[in-house]
Amino acid sequence: MNSDWPLPQVGYNLRKMIGTIWSPGLIFSRRSTGDLVVKPRYSPHVKLFITGVIVIVALISGGAIYNHGLSMAGFERLAASQQQQGLQNQIARLEADNQSLREALARAERTLQMDQTAYQDLDRSLKASAEEIVRLREELNFYRNIISPPNKKSGLRIQSLKLQPVSNDKRTYRYKMVLIQALKHDFLVTGKARFEVSGTRDGENVVLRFPQPTDTPISFNFKYFEDVEGQLELPTGFQPQWIKVNVTSRGRNAETVEQTYPWPRA
Repeated sequence: MNSDWPLPQVGYNLRKMIGTIWSPGLIFSRRSTGDLVVKPRYSPHVKLFITGVIVIVALISGGAIYNHGLSMAGFERLAASQQQQGLQNQIARLEADNQSLREALARAERTLQMDQTAYQDLDRSLKASAEEIVRLREELNFYRNIISPPNKKSGLRIQSLKLQPVSNDKRTYRYKMVLIQALKHDFLVTGKARFEVSGTRDGENVVLRFPQPTDTPISFNFKYFEDVEGQLELPTGFQPQWIKVNVTSRGRNAETVEQTYPWPRA
């Protein structure tokens, strides 16, 4: 060390650098002005104390921050849990309501199905009853005309005539004619029947007669009544409109009966 330096200057520099030196030993540095600075070293106890204080402060600060974070996180978890629970309860209620509605709908569908089935059964029963009533009335009228006709006249009668197509082109028809002998039934009624079908073909009026001269005659022979059945075949392009039935009996009480019916429409 230079003995020429003034002692007061050295003391000033030493006091100025206190609290900045951590490395062991003296550190010598020279200012830009050329002054030599001497920095004293701290004792290990002092540095350990300072380090401990810093660590304690850091731990306390970190713990406080951590506890604050836990508190905030716990609050948010609680709020989220409560909201989740509320949503789950709402979902459960909606699912219960949905199940109730499904069950109510199923009951309503079953009830409707049962009602429809009952209605269909009732409708079929009513239709069957109506058809049965019509059939019974026809039979009653049929037997009444045989036993006791309204005009009290005896003899041959045409009770009914029904026509039904047997082909898609509506050229061939099956007929069923019911003949009766009214009031008196002392003898058999025999004879022949003929049909005349009136209509148009190619814009002209045409009359068709059945059976043809070469066909088998339509004969009847009965005491009370007889169903006469057969087929009529119409020519292509013919449009039927009316059919006239002519029945002629033979014998002592021979008579001719005619009846005209409109041709049935599909």
